[in-house]
Amino acid sequence: YARREIKDLLAYLKTVDNARDDLAVKRIINVPKRGIGLTSINRVQDYADAYGMSFFDALCRVDEIPSMGRAASKIHPFVGFIQGLRAKADYMSVETLLEQIIEDTGYVHDLELEQTDEADARIENIDELVSKASAYDEEGETATLSGFLEEVALIADIDSLDENDDYVVLMSAKGLEFPNVYMAGMEDGLFPSYMTITSDDPMEIEEERRLCYVGITRAKERLTLTSARMRMVRGETRYSKVSRFVKEIPEELLKGA
Repeated sequence: YARREIKDLLAYLKTVDNARDDLAVKRIINVPKRGIGLTSINRVQDYADAYGMSFFDALCRVDEIPSMGRAASKIHPFVGFIQGLRAKADYMSVETLLEQIIEDTGYVHDLELEQTDEADARIENIDELVSKASAYDEEGETATLSGFLEEVALIADIDSLDENDDYVVLMSAKGLEFPNVYMAGMEDGLFPSYMTITSDDPMEIEEERRLCYVGITRAKERLTLTSARMRMVRGETRYSKVSRFVKEIPEELLKGA
């Protein structure tokens, strides 16, 4: 996610999702080359600062900015392109939106024309991003452009962590996998919770069963499930049975149960 081509395409997605991200807008206003120079960008920024608006909102009012001259005609197509994508974003999958950006900007086409190993590697990176978007879209109704960008930001943050630092990292593991996964507290009354077990709504325990499945499938090589026969809860000693979710796992897949 630190590679230039990925940052460019993510900046397009950020601009479509939330055009108030000035850094994202500035990153791609001239990608590919649109002949919009630094002087024009500075004038737009000055106008935005003067009227307390975002950089993109100032681009939308470029005809009102003094001394823009011919630069305004170069900015109009960019604004129209982004607004067109924003109008359709709610009805498009993240993968489809990303592919349209790639196609309409000619990003991959320009790389193909370079005919270099470096360009080929950059295209492969873009293919990986498209695959990531496709996998995210499979989550169905919960998949949104904002959600995809949040997940990508999380993964990018994890990639920048120093493995030599001694600390515990809290994160959302949705969509990620790890060689070793540990799930503690696999006891009836804890997971699933007592409230869920005694609920009249059968969907509540189904939701916890789904969460358990998500946790289990984060493991690539080894999954460790632990439970306590006796546990102190809110000052009281409680005796529990192994979670029914564990008992639903075929015995031949378990060791030491």
